[in-house]
Amino acid sequence: MLMRLAAIAALSTLAGCLGPAEFRGWSEREYKFTNCTGAASVSTCHEQARVLCPEGYQLAEERSDPEIKRYSIIVKCGAPPPAVEEPSPRPRTRRAAPAPATPK
Repeated sequence: MLMRLAAIAALSTLAGCLGPAEFRGWSEREYKFTNCTGAASVSTCHEQARVLCPEGYQLAEERSDPEIKRYSIIVKCGAPPPAVEEPSPRPRTRRAAPAPATPK
C-alpha cells in the first residue's frame, strides 16, 4: 500500500512539471487562450489578454476556480463592436377622461 501511495505521489509531481494541458475546443485562430493558474485572481489573465491584444479584446469564455487558484480566459482580439443605442421608448400618456356631462 505504501508503495502505491509513493508511486501516485511521484506521478502527480511529474504531472506538474509537464506544464498546462494543451487547450482544445476553440480552433479559430482569432481566439487566444490565457492560462494564469496559480495567480491571485483572474485579473492576471485579463492583463495577459491586454498584452496579447493591445487593440482590445472581447471575452469569449472565463473559467475560474479560486479554491485551487486555477484561472483561464479565452478572448477574441479586436475592439468590441460599438454599442447600438436604441431609441428611448415613447412615454405613455393617458387620455383625460371626458368631463361628465352636466344637465342643462
